[in-house]
Amino acid sequence: MKIKSYWESFVSILFPPLCVSCENVLLYQEEFICTTCRFHLPINDHYLFKQNEITQRLLGKAPIDAGAAYLSFSKSSLVQVMIHKLKYSKDHRVGIYLGNCFGKELLTSPFYTNIDVVVPVPLHRKKQRIRGYNQSEYIAQGIAQTMMLPVNQVDFIRVIDTETQTKKSRIERHDNVEKAFSCRKPSAFEHKHVLLVDDVFTTGATIASAIQTLVEQCHCKVSVAVLAIA
Repeated sequence: MKIKSYWESFVSILFPPLCVSCENVLLYQEEFICTTCRFHLPINDHYLFKQNEITQRLLGKAPIDAGAAYLSFSKSSLVQVMIHKLKYSKDHRVGIYLGNCFGKELLTSPFYTNIDVVVPVPLHRKKQRIRGYNQSEYIAQGIAQTMMLPVNQVDFIRVIDTETQTKKSRIERHDNVEKAFSCRKPSAFEHKHVLLVDDVFTTGATIASAIQTLVEQCHCKVSVAVLAIA
């Protein structure tokens, strides 16, 4: 153990740990995100209220039980940097770490006390094969670790390889993801309270389609936890 400790200390001198957001060297007892960046994180209090920006945007689109976004997303922000590293630079630690933080907040909410299973919004197998991973799975893992819940990332799938939503209008986004999902094994979620997890919430078209599929095919209750809302 001592040899391992000495080696880790030696490595940290040569390659000091950096803040995942600003990339400055982390100080003693700082973990993953420096104190300054942590202080400036735009953390939401959605989890404390039944009605919030997430649930309002999904009103009339999908039968959501509760919804919350941990952070607010804006261009050129600390949040964008971290999500970009998670989504495109394969820094899986970002998803797990922020998922852990989000899970701690959800544990204090009366609306997430009876969750049965955590389910990440799936990528189509073609897109996941190209990217190599689904970033939402790491966020889901982080949340589930903290809340001590199981994760099911195999029984809810995306059956249509949809085009990117980035440059589409609200109506086009809805049409693009309609019927994009399916439950491979409905009994896995039947009559359960599912926590559906995604990375960024914009118009809510993808989440709404996923919720609708779960409710119609599995007769379950669905709440939503997204890492950031734009």
